[in-house]
Amino acid sequence: MLHVLNTRPAERADGLNHALQQAGYRVSQLPLLELVAEPFEAIQPQLSKIWQVAVVVVVSPAAAQLGLAGLKQLDILPSQLACQWVAVGQGTAAILAQAGITAQVPALETSEGMLALDIFQQAQHSTASCNKTSDSAAAGPIMFWRGHGGRQFMLKQLASQQQVISLNLYDRQLPKSSKAQYQQLLNHPPQVLIITSGVSWQYWLELGQQFGAMTPPYILVLGPRIYQKICQQTAHMTVTTTAYANTCHANSPKVILLENLNPASILAMLDQLQKCQQT
Repeated sequence: MLHVLNTRPAERADGLNHALQQAGYRVSQLPLLELVAEPFEAIQPQLSKIWQVAVVVVVSPAAAQLGLAGLKQLDILPSQLACQWVAVGQGTAAILAQAGITAQVPALETSEGMLALDIFQQAQHSTASCNKTSDSAAAGPIMFWRGHGGRQFMLKQLASQQQVISLNLYDRQLPKSSKAQYQQLLNHPPQVLIITSGVSWQYWLELGQQFGAMTPPYILVLGPRIYQKICQQTAHMTVTTTAYANTCHANSPKVILLENLNPASILAMLDQLQKCQQT
């Protein structure tokens, strides 16, 4: 069976890992991102402006957890707010739901998917301010819960149309343990690499430069912009897992776009690749 490398943060990888292992795939884990929360004092001034906003965009489960914790420290109940909420995916929406928040979720769990929602397609937002005492019918700003440097494309798109309050809730860094894990994988390289963010891909390349490149035959990528970037950067790469080379792929890796991180969807894709390996 194919050897799959999941590079999602450790706290988000277990569900997919379990599903793949249950299906018989060999799964290795190499977290390429670690989230470090900002202190409350750093986020308090921006978060306090939530009464003014019309829409809150939450781009990750970590952003949901940290943002809600910040509201609790400010003694603000989500039920007191009248703004609309947008979550990048079902996992993020589930965390918000635990606090009584119903969020809109895009079919495609990416920045492009969120931007395609009706709430962002309207030239004028029709939502009221989060301040229930306000008589103004004009829409307020959009508050963006994210990590430092995250979702730049979406942030710029929204900021070109409306005022955006960017709330940076955490930093992203390469886990210290990942360097040793990467070196161990060199002895048993994966055939399938799962990449879910541009930052993760950049850290993967940096590890390759430092310890020796691993270029699996298949790279599964979430998000069309990252997909295009990786396609361009891998066009002249040679697959380094030569033991697995066969007629199913050319010398360069095959980059495949994922629509979501649903385990069933990824399993269906892997099953196709597995059949290809067996022919």
